[in-house]
Amino acid sequence: MPLKHGLLGAALLLFAAAPAQAQAAANCTLANVVDSATYDLLTITNWSEVDQDESSYNWAQCRAAKLDKDLATQPQLRARLQTLRRQYREMRAIEGQLAGIRAGGGTMYVHQVPRMYPFLEEQLGSLGALARSTLGAPTGQHYARVIAEAKADHASYLKLQRAYKPGPDEDYVMYDPKTWATTLNRYDTLGKAIMLTLGNRNDAATALGYSILTHFTFSADPEEYGY
Repeated sequence: MPLKHGLLGAALLLFAAAPAQAQAAANCTLANVVDSATYDLLTITNWSEVDQDESSYNWAQCRAAKLDKDLATQPQLRARLQTLRRQYREMRAIEGQLAGIRAGGGTMYVHQVPRMYPFLEEQLGSLGALARSTLGAPTGQHYARVIAEAKADHASYLKLQRAYKPGPDEDYVMYDPKTWATTLNRYDTLGKAIMLTLGNRNDAATALGYSILTHFTFSADPEEYGY
């Protein structure tokens, strides 16, 4: 594996599972009552890329802890959401890693990963709310369509990335075929595990869970993203 490739992947995946204590101290009292943009505004005194990353990460960690506390009387649901969070985060990190490889590196692919966490946490909060109330139970054709479209978009992402080969003018690309295939296999495994957890009931909660799959960090479509 090329050294730069390995460092990029390590940096990206670090944020997928980093413990809260690895980051700057979070103000969870504030984070739990304001949105992430307001939290950034009130806590970042001298803006930098790293400070933005940590603010996004901290806000999401605070909200994750709050959701865990809110679900204290529903340990099975809490455990499922904790697992889903880890899996979704790892998928977002892999998407950043793959985009970074195709682009020949760049810090934006590291920075974007933790900045995906606040919206992901909002979605997980919504998923938890739907799963523990009657609002998540109704079924319907619209929900079935959302699920079907998410499955198709997820499959398309994998297909496009598996088909990728650097062109003759892409000598900047940090592409290693074996590592690329291994990374995509891991991504595929994560997607299947999430789908297994979510199930196939065409209800509102399941539709939301599937839709989170396709909030990609970066697209796999070269025309859409502009590799």
